Amino acid sequence: MIDSDDTSNICLHLFNFLQLCGKICCGEIKYLPFTIAERHMSNKSLTGLFLGAGASYEASMPLVWDLTAEIKKWLTPDKLRQLNAGWRSQGTGYPEAVIEDLAAALQMSNLHYESILGYLETQSRRNNKFVQAYHGLYSWMVNLVYQLLYFRQVNNDGPLNRQIDFYRGLRSLAEANNPLWIFSLNHDLIIEAIAANFSIPVNCGFSPKQIALPRRNNDGAKVGELRAEILEMAELESGAMHFTSSSEVCINLLKIHGALDVFTFNDGKDLLRFLPDEQTVESVTSTLRAVNEELVYVDPRMLGGKVNAVNEIAYADNDGEMQFLRRTLLAGAHKFDGTGAQVLPESMLKFFAKHINSVQKLICIGYGFGDLHINRIICNWLEFSSERALEIVSPQAKEMPAFLLPLAPQVQLVESGATDFLDSIAGIKRSRIDELEKRVAAAGRKIEKQKADAVFAEFQKKEEEQRKAAYAEKLSAIPIKDGRHDFSSLGSPEELGRQWAHEIYGTKEGMLERLLTFLLQKGKWQ
Repeated sequence: MIDSDDTSNICLHLFNFLQLCGKICCGEIKYLPFTIAERHMSNKSLTGLFLGAGASYEASMPLVWDLTAEIKKWLTPDKLRQLNAGWRSQGTGYPEAVIEDLAAALQMSNLHYESILGYLETQSRRNNKFVQAYHGLYSWMVNLVYQLLYFRQVNNDGPLNRQIDFYRGLRSLAEANNPLWIFSLNHDLIIEAIAANFSIPVNCGFSPKQIALPRRNNDGAKVGELRAEILEMAELESGAMHFTSSSEVCINLLKIHGALDVFTFNDGKDLLRFLPDEQTVESVTSTLRAVNEELVYVDPRMLGGKVNAVNEIAYADNDGEMQFLRRTLLAGAHKFDGTGAQVLPESMLKFFAKHINSVQKLICIGYGFGDLHINRIICNWLEFSSERALEIVSPQAKEMPAFLLPLAPQVQLVESGATDFLDSIAGIKRSRIDELEKRVAAAGRKIEKQKADAVFAEFQKKEEEQRKAAYAEKLSAIPIKDGRHDFSSLGSPEELGRQWAHEIYGTKEGMLERLLTFLLQKGKWQ
């Protein structure tokens, strides 16, 4: 007996097949995206990941409110006015009314940076004389967000290398799901770095075609090349992305809202994604740094000797001609709503709606369900079949989002951080030291970033003082002979040194426990 869900599935597959055949006959599609065997394999029960900012938090990338705090601490109303005064003196700048409007929004404690950007977008669409000014400020703030995320990413190798083993469960998930689909709202390159560390190939849907762009020094001399894979607009418009469909250990990664390493080029017609020279964390970082610092157009007349553009990279091609790469970071409250211009093609959202059907189970990690266009697609995917399941993973996963309540039997809430969850599904058991290191890192992240170095230095100073006191106490118990400490009755000096070191310094576990207690106390005082 066939139930209604089976009937719906059969009808949908038949409709899609007939539609595909029609497009092939009409010449709209030149090739089949899957072989029959591959299509059969694509129907197996796969688990995919959907990632929000919380998935990168343990890798030292900021949450929305963390990034908002950084922006608001630097971009105070007075700072904004000072910047505008400087811009005005150079013949640009914005009307005072627009600056004051943004200053007021920055002071509203209930607005995070996405909401502020959304407000600027709304103002730029209203029929008023400041449309261009609001759009300009919006673009400038998006560029500010990019620079903050870029700075955090390229200065993150140390923290990431300390934490990266805690993401080892991703390798197990990739081995169990061939390929592993990951849909991400994050602009960072954390998944790429983790995958490189654990030797997992990553496919972002770009074509096999590659180009090379010249790296240049401050004098404009060519010092190397940067490789990039490309995706032509014609491919996007035809519904083609080059994801892996065969059963192999691989991550199919779709960055829905753009990425730090993805740009448009060819007058905005095509996309490119830069490729690291090696599959290492360091190479992922160094490539991104080179993109932002060594793709340049040198002009001594410009401030800093280089041409700078908002949300773009101006660079000299191999012929010395100026070209532009436009950043794809998509931020604000009006993503993909069709009411305004955006760099990232709307096709990216369509591809998410299409490829989410590759999985039967979706695990949402660190997503706050604040994007309506994303929520709609997830809801439609879940409604299609009662066999589909959604897991919401977050330390704050206490209540189900209201729009999912009609589908509650298919939704599970998991109160967990990202790495603890990955450990649980991979069956990874951590040592006491591993657990302490993870808790120390978590406690450290709760301390304001600018104060963190000072807090760790304070702990080290306290530890050193306690060691000196312990050493002095032991020394005071040694008998004095001929005006000097007499160690002759205490055995081998080497053995005594090891014993004292063990007693004074203690174990790594003990040190981590003391550090954790210290950080938790500091966190309460902030």
